[in-house]
Amino acid sequence: MKLDQPALQQLQVYWDKKRAGRPYPERADIDPLELRFIIGSLILVDVEPMPLRFRYRLFGTDIAQRQGFDMTGKYLDQHPWPELAAQARKTYIEVIDSGNPALIRRHGLINDQYVDHQSLILPLGGSRVEMLMAGVVFTPTGQDP
Repeated sequence: MKLDQPALQQLQVYWDKKRAGRPYPERADIDPLELRFIIGSLILVDVEPMPLRFRYRLFGTDIAQRQGFDMTGKYLDQHPWPELAAQARKTYIEVIDSGNPALIRRHGLINDQYVDHQSLILPLGGSRVEMLMAGVVFTPTGQDP
């Protein structure tokens, strides 16, 4: 899948610069002030290893407004859309296992709500993936990506 959203392209470049030759950057390398271009569309997810759980540290205001709920401080298994939560969990595990970014596209109905967006999921951490950073960009209604 092609990374065609400018904000996600910019996020990918930022992440790549911050990793500085390492497999991925550490959380301390990420400066929220440098992410103003996408902050409302940004998700930060803490990876809790035992048992494996995902807690939303930040759930961007644009995403919360668009979806009608805010997941900040909540766990993925508390997500009101089980189908989307299952897809997210699968992708999060793939990123943790590979240490590589993932790009996903959701297009269609989820829990009777139309969803059309691209998400770029990026790993953060030291010796293991400790956090995930995701940019979520919605496609404007009536536009093809």
